[in-house]
Amino acid sequence: MRKAAVLIVVGFLVLMFVGGVVLQSTVVLQRVAVVRDPQGDVLIKTRTGNRFLPLADTPRVHAGDSLKTGRDGSVTLEWVDGTRLRVEPRTALTVLKCHVNKSEDAEISQFKLDIGTIWIRVIRGLSQKSKFEVETPTATAAVRGTVFAVTVGNDGRTQVSVLEGAVDVGDDAQVTTVEPNSVATIAGAKTNVNDFSEADSAEWALHQTIAEPILRVEAPEGGYHAPPGGTITIKGRSEKDATVTVNGTAVQLGVKHAFRANVSIPPDISGDEHVVEVKAVDARGYETVREVTVSVDR
Repeated sequence: MRKAAVLIVVGFLVLMFVGGVVLQSTVVLQRVAVVRDPQGDVLIKTRTGNRFLPLADTPRVHAGDSLKTGRDGSVTLEWVDGTRLRVEPRTALTVLKCHVNKSEDAEISQFKLDIGTIWIRVIRGLSQKSKFEVETPTATAAVRGTVFAVTVGNDGRTQVSVLEGAVDVGDDAQVTTVEPNSVATIAGAKTNVNDFSEADSAEWALHQTIAEPILRVEAPEGGYHAPPGGTITIKGRSEKDATVTVNGTAVQLGVKHAFRANVSIPPDISGDEHVVEVKAVDARGYETVREVTVSVDR
């Protein structure tokens, strides 16, 4: 009798443990980044791997993965909520954590930058329990919604350049808030903050696309073709809360922020091509424009 009671208690504890694991897996969701526009020499060491291999056709980056870029290497990581991270040449980056805890309304994104430069867009305002942090050898940059860049030089110094929002930099002992159009330089225990120089402004002008909303237009195989007076269907994806227009007419975003719109080709068109403008505008006013060229069949 006593043995049976012990078995019942043990079985109950096992069920409790399994139930907790299942519940945790449904509450905590891993966030995965889509790989965009890889260029040149880019290596990846996956969370289950033990060495760096060419990124090649790797479609996604997970928490625990590390990236290295050569002198001509670069790659962009995109998350479904519009967060974007551009890895520049000669950079070593690790995705430490990237998940959402639905029960606590907390999003945790943590990265480790050993050397090089990353450009980041975080437009969604994060809750008090959420974190978006970039760790470097000399500081941690923490944000709640902003557009900024982090650089770790060969001398170990960290620079945090803020285009929008605000970034807290430092450690547990001292935190400095970096405002828009400012650059913080952290060397050892010393942090200096300065307004953008002409060189800083010029660098941001070159990387303006990091602040723009996601907009993907999915052209059919062989491209777009239609006769005068015909109709084509423009399909694509954007991001949450973006306003998408096709030739100035707003279209609705559906599941996974997908959209589609029918466009008529003018019956009296004289040329061999017709250009359709697709535009996405985010809540901050940044916009991305794509031009779709339609071959007019006669």
